[in-house]
Amino acid sequence: MPQRRKADTPPSGYSVREVIGRAHRQGPTARWARFYRHHWRRLSALSARRWERPPEPHDWRWATGLLGRVLVTTGLLMLGFVGYQLWGTGLSTAAAQADLQAEFVASLETAPAQVVATTSTTEAPSSAQATSTTIASTTQTTVSQEPVNPEFDPGDVVGQLQIPSIDVDFFIVSGVGVEELRLGPGHFTDTPLPGQLGNSAIAGHRTTYGQPFHNLDQLTSGDEIVLTTAYGTFIYEVSGLRVVEPTDYAVVSTTDPSVATLTLTTCHPKWSAAQRLIVTADLNTLRSDPLLPHPSVDVDNSDALTATNLPSETTSSLAEQSISPVETSTTTNAVAEYDARSALDDSTTPQNSQGQEVFAAGWFHDSAALVQSIIWMMILFGIRVVVTRVSQRRKSWWPMLPLGLLPAIVGLYFFYVNVNNLVPPNL
Repeated sequence: MPQRRKADTPPSGYSVREVIGRAHRQGPTARWARFYRHHWRRLSALSARRWERPPEPHDWRWATGLLGRVLVTTGLLMLGFVGYQLWGTGLSTAAAQADLQAEFVASLETAPAQVVATTSTTEAPSSAQATSTTIASTTQTTVSQEPVNPEFDPGDVVGQLQIPSIDVDFFIVSGVGVEELRLGPGHFTDTPLPGQLGNSAIAGHRTTYGQPFHNLDQLTSGDEIVLTTAYGTFIYEVSGLRVVEPTDYAVVSTTDPSVATLTLTTCHPKWSAAQRLIVTADLNTLRSDPLLPHPSVDVDNSDALTATNLPSETTSSLAEQSISPVETSTTTNAVAEYDARSALDDSTTPQNSQGQEVFAAGWFHDSAALVQSIIWMMILFGIRVVVTRVSQRRKSWWPMLPLGLLPAIVGLYFFYVNVNNLVPPNL
């Protein structure tokens, strides 16, 4: 009579060792191993035969194949460049905007208070002294401290630009050079600052580097443009849109020094630098903070100009009072002196300023970038030749193809960076 197997003894063929051994001999592990061994040997043999082929005759078939390979390579490079422009440049701008935000918050804590204008009025005891009291109350505008005329170095944060209707929220920097516009929208340094009398101009990219002005053409009359600086918040309202030629740099100049306006510029149409899209806006003085004094206006002669920043009740009361010829002449002299100083500043400004060059710049404007692009292209071609020669000697792409991948990526990045310097600065 056969003995019964103990309960704690596993049946034959079901132990862990036997199961693993059977899977190794008959299971999927063995089948995959045989599959890879078979195909690896087959691919190795095909690769060896490929390297042993005689060179192709340089006939029309060889020329056609070479042309096809060149076109395919060019297409892949262009596709990679478009991806770099859309996403690669945006990543760098996003990092720069984070740094600018930290700088702007720090500037809010250290910025001095701007000029505060106060008007003292005295009730006239009799009608005979009404005219003299009116003159005194108008001309006794005092300034509590020295005027604040901010100065910025290229690349410094100037303020925050917000356009709610098209979801724009970027920090603007001083300068419109290539390096400055990579950080965000740039302020034309030869124009007044936001919040000053005159036309303040700002340029920005439309399709690259975060594309801050991508939907600038969708603005309509009355849309708000909010500019927040360390010296106040200024709200502009869009007054018009137009398209001009790259040579029409006069659109960013000041035509009326007695009002505060804003001009936004970018390339037009999208993906082209043929023209420039111009958005003009007027300052809403009732909803904005007091204007900053213009550097070309003296403190003593800016009393008439600061009247535009007074509350509406004060200005209405002044309008109802009589204005003497002395006061009228004082205001006229202040504006005339402002115009004279502005004309002097315009005459001393170089004709070929950085802003004008960037405004009119088109394709291939940076000759140094063109040379560097050619150099990096030759480096990439050299990496390809080295990988091919060594692989041909070893009769295998391994390991030269993985080893050459990292240098090729680095070279391709710098190639794209220099090619991107050839496109228009506002594109």
